[in-house]
Amino acid sequence: MELRRLEYFLVLARVLHFGRAAEELHISQPGLSQQIKVLEHELGTPLIRRGTKAITLTTAGEVLREQGERVLADARLCVERVRAAAEQPGGALRVAYTRSGADLTMHELVERFRLRHPTVRLSLSAAWTSRNLELLEADQVDVAFVRSTVRSRAVESLVVATEELVVALPDDHPLAARERVSPDDVVELPLVHWPRAQGPAYHDDIRRQIWGERPQRVAIEQPDAEHILREVAGHVGIAVLDEHRARKLCPPGVCVRRFTEPVPTSTLVVAWRPNAAQAPVDRFIELCREHLG
Repeated sequence: MELRRLEYFLVLARVLHFGRAAEELHISQPGLSQQIKVLEHELGTPLIRRGTKAITLTTAGEVLREQGERVLADARLCVERVRAAAEQPGGALRVAYTRSGADLTMHELVERFRLRHPTVRLSLSAAWTSRNLELLEADQVDVAFVRSTVRSRAVESLVVATEELVVALPDDHPLAARERVSPDDVVELPLVHWPRAQGPAYHDDIRRQIWGERPQRVAIEQPDAEHILREVAGHVGIAVLDEHRARKLCPPGVCVRRFTEPVPTSTLVVAWRPNAAQAPVDRFIELCREHLG
């Protein structure tokens, strides 16, 4: 039994007039009559008595009117709940932050998502770019923030923020007297850097923009910005970092200088698996695109 025919019958059972029922339903009177006959055939019993001046319900018709109202109300409630679930997806969203993007838009995007979709349970973690991609590809997180565009057919990515790269110098270094420095000024200097394994694409992107094909003179590798800047303060070398972290974590004895044009930049990227057909993931990426637009 189709719900559409049930609705037709319930309107007819209420007004007990084919003409008025057809007008209310915005269909032709012969069309309504035909649909009622099909419904009677499906149920195997007459539902109405057709008189010359009026119609009445049979006993079976009375039962269908009483039960059908509940069936139709339940069906409408079901549709409403399904649509609400599509608009407000339930379930969970597992998000991996990148530690180097703490001062960009990651937390803002997740908070906006939480307010917009309060029924979604959020699970948050933080690591570095290569680890986040490993978690994503292993289906241990649903979306991951990383520091470079992802070149993998298994993962899609979207740039959500861009910031300048800057150079951190000991404050008594000769270059500290300049307002801006060029890559040519720093390529021969000892460098304090982080291990390439933590984010190969991000590491290579920084090298391409500052050193090009020239070799880097890496004096020491440290795992995070705090340790890198401490080495700079100790005159071990200079460092190239994203501007937010460099200025926020800059210790005494270190100064931060911008590069000359064209200014090198770094990106914050959100990555996800395109085959992860989950409403929370779709909604989160929609929100990120909305943020950019």
